[in-house]
Amino acid sequence: MKNVKYQVFISSTYSDLIEERRKALDILLSADCIPAGMEAFVATDNEQFEVIKKVIDLCDYYVLIIGKRYGSVSPDTGMSYTEMEYEYALSKNIPVLVFAIDESVILSEDKIESDPDNIVKLNHFRNKAMKNRLATVWKTDEELIGRLAVSIMKAVSEIKRPGWQRAVDYDEASLRREIMDLQTEKQKLLNEIQEKQTQIDSYSKSNDLAFEDYLVHFEYTYYDYGSNVKHYRKQDILLIDVFRVISVQMLNVMITEKSIVNAISTNIFKTNRTVHFDDPQIIKIILNQLTELGLIYSIWRDNKSDLFWGLTEKGIRKRNELVLVKNTPNSNKDDENNE
Repeated sequence: MKNVKYQVFISSTYSDLIEERRKALDILLSADCIPAGMEAFVATDNEQFEVIKKVIDLCDYYVLIIGKRYGSVSPDTGMSYTEMEYEYALSKNIPVLVFAIDESVILSEDKIESDPDNIVKLNHFRNKAMKNRLATVWKTDEELIGRLAVSIMKAVSEIKRPGWQRAVDYDEASLRREIMDLQTEKQKLLNEIQEKQTQIDSYSKSNDLAFEDYLVHFEYTYYDYGSNVKHYRKQDILLIDVFRVISVQMLNVMITEKSIVNAISTNIFKTNRTVHFDDPQIIKIILNQLTELGLIYSIWRDNKSDLFWGLTEKGIRKRNELVLVKNTPNSNKDDENNE
């Protein structure tokens, strides 16, 4: 196979090994490899880690450089993202090359782990990684780069990997873009399937839930503008009537819980004052019931700072059934008489 290039993922902590990472990049480029996992792919949260896993999936070899810092820790796993990358590469059977700094090397304080818990985790991670048959120790940048050059050439010759090869009609960059586009399209389709399945599940569950005969008991207070006069009210409203008001408010738009409260106050309580519910959970209880009935759904927007609500396809049909005006059997005849 001619003109095969091998993609190599470089994993390490970041700020303490910037120079070592740069030199590793240079040596891999010199070895006609495609480096990945550099500065653009440093994980700092779980969302970025999901992106990194997709990059690792496309790599032929995995290089792990261990210094004297453990790195950012995931709140979900208690492991550093560097160790999580390493474990993920192993789970995908990607050949791993480990390069750990000699423990006798003296570094500045900003390059040394200071947290006691992380020191323990770092030692455990290092000992685990050094059991790899392609593991070695380095003292200087020059020694690291030299050993990396030898190790990657040895890995390429001994451990066969698919690599990347330029197609006849496409350059390598086009192929990689096409792969990423296909993965994006695949994920989009999977999300749509999941959404449809959720709707199907909600339809089946909704048969046992109260709706048209469900009386919602409201107790609320409000004050007149410019005075301390307090009004206390009680009302029992059918859930279907609450839904009618909410669904009309959601006409082709998604709205917040505050907008839902305002719609109920204006159209059901007949007041434009700010109301205060005795039961602060009453609106959430209503929204939960309507969600389980398959009539509405919610979505976070603006970096998960605002929760918006909208109608499902079933909710749109139910709204139209409640509010649309239909022709009566005699309406056409009346029109003809008027002519």
